[in-house]
Amino acid sequence: MHSIDSEISDVLKEQQPAASEQVNQNAANLVCCEECDVVYKRVELKKGEKAYCLRCGAALYKNGRTLEQLLPLVIASLMIFAISNAYPIVQIELQGIRSETTLFGAVMAMFHEGRSLVAILVLLTTIIFPLCELLLLLYVLLPVTLLKTRPLGMAIALRVIRVFRIWGMIEVFLIGVLVTLVKLVVMVTIIPGVALWSFAALTVLMVLVMSVKVSDIWDQVEEL
Repeated sequence: MHSIDSEISDVLKEQQPAASEQVNQNAANLVCCEECDVVYKRVELKKGEKAYCLRCGAALYKNGRTLEQLLPLVIASLMIFAISNAYPIVQIELQGIRSETTLFGAVMAMFHEGRSLVAILVLLTTIIFPLCELLLLLYVLLPVTLLKTRPLGMAIALRVIRVFRIWGMIEVFLIGVLVTLVKLVVMVTIIPGVALWSFAALTVLMVLVMSVKVSDIWDQVEEL
């Protein structure tokens, strides 16, 4: 009797890893809607196709850019980000007096004028949050794409990226600058600076970067 129980136990131990592996494979083929929590079975999509939730219409996943394609976009965004913050946005000339400032200079001017809350919001949404998002993406993508290994704290980094994406508003800042320039053009002479054009390029690059969802990054890492 003891021998039979021992044999049964050995068989169960052998089957347990296989069953666990089967469960993990089945779970990997499932996708959950982030908006309404409906679970779907993942199907293979053609290049550029996107799957949507049947209940709420939210995007589930897509066959889009790979991590190897995302990495150059992140590096280019960091380079353009540095240019955008190093050069003046515009030059304003009135009666022979010319004035220019960078984004950070504008933030400091708002601090000095007593508009601290607005200055903090601009600093966070146009400089700190976008920069942290790009740096964290670089931290995740470099080892994953080049070394095929996961960096330490990858899960935490991706969660932080998800939060920063909500508050990064470079495109809103650019629209606000353009609206202001249109209003001022009848009163002063406006000369677009290097940073204005680089911010326009950065906006396009950030849209391309954010088109890859954090969940898509995680799914591709899981496939390594």
